[in-house]
Amino acid sequence: MKLTNNFSLPEAIVNAVSAYNYPPKEGRYSVTDLIAPPQIRQLKIKFWSELEEDASCRLWALLGQACHTILESTGPVDSSSEQKLVVEFEGVTLSGKADLFHDGRLEDYKITSVFSFLLENGKPKKEWVEQLNVYAWMFFKLGKPVKELWIRAILRDFQSSKVVSNPDYPQIPFQSVSVPLWTLEGQERYIRARIEAHKAENPSCSEAERWLRGEKWAVYKNQNKRALKLCDTEAEAVKFSETEKGLSIEHREGSYNRCVSYCPVRTVCPQNKKEKT
Repeated sequence: MKLTNNFSLPEAIVNAVSAYNYPPKEGRYSVTDLIAPPQIRQLKIKFWSELEEDASCRLWALLGQACHTILESTGPVDSSSEQKLVVEFEGVTLSGKADLFHDGRLEDYKITSVFSFLLENGKPKKEWVEQLNVYAWMFFKLGKPVKELWIRAILRDFQSSKVVSNPDYPQIPFQSVSVPLWTLEGQERYIRARIEAHKAENPSCSEAERWLRGEKWAVYKNQNKRALKLCDTEAEAVKFSETEKGLSIEHREGSYNRCVSYCPVRTVCPQNKKEKT
């Protein structure tokens, strides 16, 4: 993958974000790869030499790496920080690096947005739950049972002015969130299913994997240009439209945010190309 610098970032920053620019390997899955859409990984392997990404797209990742580097040396006594994990399973190699393991508690640091918490109503993201449970299973295989899972999140876009006006807004730019710990059987079942999904030929991404956002059903009154109400589902719009006469419904398509701006293989993705034609 070629790393471009279309916005003339300083050489030091470009060099830093280039440090982890390597292709996925057949038969070896990082935990990040395992929980991600299989189509992305397969297209990376197939088109690696043709792909391009701008250095500016990796700035948030750079911030996260800097934070992890500092926290690596500040963990509690007798804790394991940034421990590399490697486990052989079902004919493949699983690898990962856990942020902090101490006294049965597994923690993962995140540099993320306030919106990510408000969107999930304070609950951990689905991919965070999956990631930490895979790590927990790997620790068990290495003889270190996990009792608790936690996300420790630093909120990069926190605004203190919103604390008073929004009761759901975090009080400080930091959140600790407990993550559900699956059974060992559940963890292994999930891992096996993900390996099978990655081995499938020509997989497609689901709407959830493509980050569908913004789909709405607008309810209008008469010929008004402004919607009377925006609904998240068609059923909700139909129910509202029955409250009085003269109401009509218009479907507003959402967009697949990952495909539009964030997917590293969007330029070579057959699913993305097909829907654009």
